[in-house]
Order: sequence, then structure tokens, then C-alpha cells
Amino acid sequence: MTTHRSTRHRAVLAVALVSAMLVPVQSAPALADTATVDPFPDQTTVLYSSPNVPSGCYRIPALVRAADGSLLAFAEHRFHTCADKSNIETVVRRLPAGATEWLPPQTVVRGEPDDPQAPATRGNPGPVVYRKLPGAPVTDAPDGRIVVLGTHNPVNPETPGSNHRTAPRTPYVVHSDDNGVTWTRPNTLTALDDPAWGHYATGPVHAIQLTRGAHVGRIIAGVNYDAGGRYGAMLVYSDDAGASWQRGAQVEYPADRQLVPQELSLVELANGDVYVWGRQNFGGGTPEQEADPDVRPHRAVAISKDGGATYHSDFKLRPGFEVPTIQSSALRLRATDEGDAYNQLITLAPSVNVEPRIRPTLRSSFDEGTTWQSVDTPADSTDEGTQVWGSNDRAASVEECACYGGYSDLVELPGGGLGMLYERGTTDYRSEIAFVRLTARDLNTPGRTPDLRGRSALAFDGVTATKGRFGGGLSFDGQRGRVQLPYRSTPAIGAGDFTVSTWMRYDDTSRDQAIFWAYGMNGAPQVWLRAEPGSNRLRGTVTTSSGSATVTSSGAHADGKWHHVVLRRQGGTVTLLVDGATAGSAAGAAGPVTSSDPTPITVGQRLDGANRFHGEMDEFRIYDRALSNAELWLMRVGGVGSNSGLTAYLPMNAVTKH
Repeated sequence: MTTHRSTRHRAVLAVALVSAMLVPVQSAPALADTATVDPFPDQTTVLYSSPNVPSGCYRIPALVRAADGSLLAFAEHRFHTCADKSNIETVVRRLPAGATEWLPPQTVVRGEPDDPQAPATRGNPGPVVYRKLPGAPVTDAPDGRIVVLGTHNPVNPETPGSNHRTAPRTPYVVHSDDNGVTWTRPNTLTALDDPAWGHYATGPVHAIQLTRGAHVGRIIAGVNYDAGGRYGAMLVYSDDAGASWQRGAQVEYPADRQLVPQELSLVELANGDVYVWGRQNFGGGTPEQEADPDVRPHRAVAISKDGGATYHSDFKLRPGFEVPTIQSSALRLRATDEGDAYNQLITLAPSVNVEPRIRPTLRSSFDEGTTWQSVDTPADSTDEGTQVWGSNDRAASVEECACYGGYSDLVELPGGGLGMLYERGTTDYRSEIAFVRLTARDLNTPGRTPDLRGRSALAFDGVTATKGRFGGGLSFDGQRGRVQLPYRSTPAIGAGDFTVSTWMRYDDTSRDQAIFWAYGMNGAPQVWLRAEPGSNRLRGTVTTSSGSATVTSSGAHADGKWHHVVLRRQGGTVTLLVDGATAGSAAGAAGPVTSSDPTPITVGQRLDGANRFHGEMDEFRIYDRALSNAELWLMRVGGVGSNSGLTAYLPMNAVTKH
């Protein structure tokens, strides 16, 4: 993969420093005559406008789709200033199902319990739509109840526009049983708070309801708090439609850990895990360090494997994902276990690693959050995110781009479309909150190549159709090209015997090249086959929790001719066959080759993107049994493969673009 990070980060840093010297960034009102490129003008509706920033504004959007199909766009209405802990109400605008015009803003929650008009902070909305799901606990709540978490702090009536930084914050919940037309008064959630904690924040982004696994029906939200020099990140959950809440996964980091996860956005993965996508709020590096996402990443990730009750491991930083210290909304858009052709998570945030907050960009993950699209590849690449505001010319200055972007939320629309609600402006990201409708064609989405009926594998840039060993085949460019079989709840390669077979042709002897790679790396359960011309061999490895077996051939076969390669496990013995002849055999690799993580199978690269294949492939097959030599002979001579036990089959005869 070709990137130019060091050059670009120096340029970004220079632009940011010059902008800071020339203008009071994000303090002036929006200029109506500033020409900002809007890639989706006909699909955009400005829902909240703040012409007098910073003397009051709308901020902190959140977005859900009600059970009746209505869209609800929440925001904080900050009355006097844009300060985070000033006099704030939470409001909502609704787009009723079938309507084309949004209704005016209405108050969801405001003021104090004994005086709704009293100055107070009522913000950080975290909405979720409760659905009565099969297998979920029975509740008295109606199907479609909209539950909204938020945070409250008192405000001095004499200084309602001041930022009450030290005011104690408390979580609360409200709900609506009529799709957002009316709302209950707030119910304070003291069980989720601790008087010793200082700053406390829910969301701010939609919460989720689990649809898979042992905790189906559970509502989960993310919160963060300060605890006397320690920084906490917690999941809270409800099994009764938001009537009662419990503390779940919880971690606190001391300041010297330099890990401050905040503003947690949650996604349920296809295997039922909860993916926790957080803001890394630690800075402190030099300007050069902060500009480089590999040195100072600003996203942190954790996983819960028990429905949000605990974290499976510590938060880990995500190097390479370019974003400043800011919230980044996330959403599951597609899932193979729900009938989609592939898995897709999507996130929205500014895409420069330093302030000011500019270039809001949608980035997708097609491997359950393992990797994400970048902002370093050509604008039309399937590896590139989709910038949604401003020119995509990365050489443009902050002033030339005029593309400030801030907080956001995302929702799935009927038919697989995407709804996007985000802060933006030409000189200040707090100038307006816009809603945008997008389709798959608006995003940089990989092409598809057929798998078994009803399934597709993803074909990324650099994979093109060509002449194969039998009919069509696929050509891999060795740079960006690879094919990915999406994660499936039933693994294509299981705990018993298996066979992986394909045709390959290559003559590039300059580097190692993965033929396929499944499930893991670095000692985790895995299966892979790689061409290693520098060592004059093909090498295959099967690793399980009970052992590992590696087989090698006596040649790399980098001769530009078609070769049939097979990696087969039978009774714990692994065999590598090339053109029908046994090239190597080893024992000691019985048991499952998958872990509990929802990782895919890649063809033409290692899981981490290394070892990309440069050549052609054809007829990739996986079986959940050990094929006999006679069956392999039929496959090799006539291209005829058995359907018995076939768990994946890529004919590799076409690539279809969106």
C-alpha cells in the first residue's frame, strides 16, 4: 500500500500553525459568501443554524429512526454561549414517516425538576429505540419506546452563560412512547453516578440494543467521568427498556498511563461482541508528534464479550486512524448474518490529526473494526474514506477548504441507506447541524466477486478481472489489491478436517506474498499459505490452541505459470500439495483454527495488509473436510469441484462495482 504520511503530516502541521497565526480559529461567525465545496447539496437539509456563534448555538447531534419510520434529530440548544456546562436544553426535530419536511424543534428536557424553566445543563443526548425482540426479557414497555440518556448539572441563574466547569454532573433518563411527540420528565440515575466523580458525560451519540447472543434486548450506552486524577470509561446497561440501569464494564486510568478514553460510541459486532470506539483525549506531544496519527493516535478501542458487563481487555490505541481529539460516531450498516452481502461498520469524524477540526470524513471498516479506510489514498480508491464537507484537495489551506466539522451521529435508513447528522461550518464547526442522506453509491465501497449463493467476497482496488486457469480469473496488482471473505458466524474453516484450494500464477520474486490468510496472527489460531520466493518456497501454517504445524515446498514456483496449490488438514496432519504432488506434511495442529474474534479470511494479503500478492488467481475453494487425492485430481485436470462440504467458493470470474 502506497502512502505518503510523513510528507503530508509536515504539510498539515504547517497549515494548522499558519492558520492559528492568521485567524482566531472557530471563533468568528460563519461567512455566507465563503465557497465551501458540498459534495451532497441536493441530499442535505440544515436542521439547526447558529448564526450568532459563539453567542448561543446548537451542538452535540444525536440521531435515531423510530419504530414507525420517523427520524429524530436531537441536539443541545445552548442559550447564551456555546460553553459545555452553561444553560442548555435538549431539543429534537422530527421527520415523520413519509414526510418530506422536518417539524420545528421541540424541547425534550430542560431546567430543574421543580422548575423546567430554571437555568441548568441538560445535554449529552444518547437516544436508543427499544424493540421487543425474540428471546429478550419480557418488559411492560411498549415496542418502539425511545429512551434518551443525558447529563445534568446546576447553573447559577446570575451567570447562565458561564461554563460551570466544577459543577457536579448527574445522569438522567427520559422516554417517549409516541415516537418522540411527547416526553416524560427526567428521572435521575443515581446508581450510575458517584459523588466523588467530577465531570461525567453520557454518549454523546446513540446507544445500542443488542440483537444477538445471551443478552438480546439489552440496551447499552457509554459514559466517561473524571475521578480525582483518574479517567474512567464505563458501559451502563438496562434489561427492562430503560426503566432501571446497572453499571457494567468499567476501567479507570491514572494520568501517567496517558490513556483517556471518552465519548464512547458502541457497535454490536456480528459475533455478538460490543465494539467500544472511544476518543483518546490525551495530548501533550510536540506539534510534530500530535500531527502524526502513527505517533499520537486519537482513537481508543475496547471489546466487551459479555453484553457490556466487563471489558475483555484494556483500551488499545488505534495508530494510523487520522482524527483530532473529538467524538467519532459509529454505526453498523451491514451484516452478513442479517442477509447482507458483506459486513460494514462506518464512522464519521474530522480527518486531520490536529486542530482545527476540519475535513469531516466517513470511513468504513469491512472486517468488524480491525482496519478502517484511510485518508492517504486516491480520492476514488476503495481504501479511501468519503469526505462529506469541503474540497478533498489535501494541499488546500484551512481557509481555502472552509470545511470545519465537529460532532456527529449516524443512522441506517430503509433500503440500506445512511443518514448522517453532523456539525459543520465555513469558519466554525458550530455554525450549523446538517442532515444528509447517502446511498452505497455515495461511499467508496469495494467491488464484489461471487461466493456461494447469496454471498459475495469484497474485491478492493487493484483486483481486476483477467483470463484465468478455467475461464475468468482475478489479477492482483501487489499494491492495493486483495479479496476479503467477510466474517461468518459459522466459520468457513472449523475445528475438524479442511481443504483450501486455489490456482495461482506469479513471477514477482522481490518479496513474500500471501496467497490466503485466515483468522489470526502473532500466535493466535490461524491458517495461511504464502509464497516466499526469497527463500525459494511456498509455506503454509496451521496454528491452534494445541499446537502449530508448518509445511513447505522445495520451490517457490515463481515462473509465471499456473500452479494448483492445496493446504489440507486431515486428523491433525497438515499437507501441502502443489500440482497434485505432496510438497510437505506435518502433524500437531488439531483443533479450532478460529478464536472468538470476528476476523475475516483474506485472499492476496496478510490480515494486517502486508505481503500483498502480485499475480493471478483462479478457483478459490474451502471445504470443511479433507478432499481425497482423486477429488483433487478432478479439480486440477477439469476444474470440477465437489459441492459436498463446500463452505466458500470464489470462481474469480468477475468483479462487480457498486
